[in-house]
Amino acid sequence: MKKRLWWGIGTVVVLLVLVIVGWWLIWGSARGTQKVTAGTVTSISMQEDVYATGSVAPSSRQEVRVLNPGIVSKVAVKVGDFAKAGQVLVTLDTTLADAQVAQAQAGVDAAQAAVNAAQNNLTELKRAQSSAAAAASSANAAIAGNASQSNAEVVNINGNGGGSVSNNNSSSTNVGSLSSVFEGSGAVSQAQGTLAQSQAALKQARETLHVAQVQRDQLSCKAILSGTVLEVKAQAGDLASAQEPLVVVGDLTHMNVVVQLNEMDASKVKQGEKVTVTTKTLGASTMAGVITEVAPEAAAQASLQGNASPTVGVTIRLDHVPAGLKPGYNVNIQVVVATKRGFWRSP
Repeated sequence: MKKRLWWGIGTVVVLLVLVIVGWWLIWGSARGTQKVTAGTVTSISMQEDVYATGSVAPSSRQEVRVLNPGIVSKVAVKVGDFAKAGQVLVTLDTTLADAQVAQAQAGVDAAQAAVNAAQNNLTELKRAQSSAAAAASSANAAIAGNASQSNAEVVNINGNGGGSVSNNNSSSTNVGSLSSVFEGSGAVSQAQGTLAQSQAALKQARETLHVAQVQRDQLSCKAILSGTVLEVKAQAGDLASAQEPLVVVGDLTHMNVVVQLNEMDASKVKQGEKVTVTTKTLGASTMAGVITEVAPEAAAQASLQGNASPTVGVTIRLDHVPAGLKPGYNVNIQVVVATKRGFWRSP
């Protein structure tokens, strides 16, 4: 029994040796026929890219809101219309504002009438003062002439040298200047003060009118830019709320791409770098853009699972807006942030 066992083991060992020797002979012959070819080593460059997904947005956008709640009386545009800068988009009810403007205008008219009256009164007083001064001057001249003639007659009568010369001009001391009546009473000064007060009241009334007109004008919501009406959320008769925009207008001739980058990628991009933009909507065609803004701070968006990792907003201006590209479309961006040369490889 033991001899059979040893013979079996010996047979297995012999077979293994034969297999190993055969494999070695075959592998060695194969190596002997291997061919070696020469190739050219070339230099290549490697680059680091940042990839992200963003959305298209108008470069200029206006959300028309009201400062104070009011009743919408008219909506002048609809979605898709082109609005020009300065065009009225939505008008609120102006009944109360019109009454306030009318009341303020009446105040201006009354104040203006008071100024006119005060000015006329001062003018009349000054005219009377001037007339009185002229009359006083004429009277003094006449009295002076009479006194001179009277003195001359006395001298002729008593001209023998022994007599005394008398002067009969006592009446001149009773005339004086008639203008002293106006100056002493302070009528002119009082009239000047009244005019100044009325002018101040007129200025205040005009300011009140201006405020009322501005408040009324604010009830007419106008476009501050030329663009396409993207949203209309108001109807005549609705109560306009200050929290929600009534109309949204966007300039679709100039578009941006807005992306949110994580902290690592945001630290690699910078303003002025070129960007390649692609979207499934345009197929294989690409768009060129440039980074115009990198947000100065990171922000974490709240979610149901908690605050997400902070991201940095990056704005990209498209060099050309192709037909069919609409605000809100999702796009992919590629930014080359680093390039290294000097690597070698064989073709």
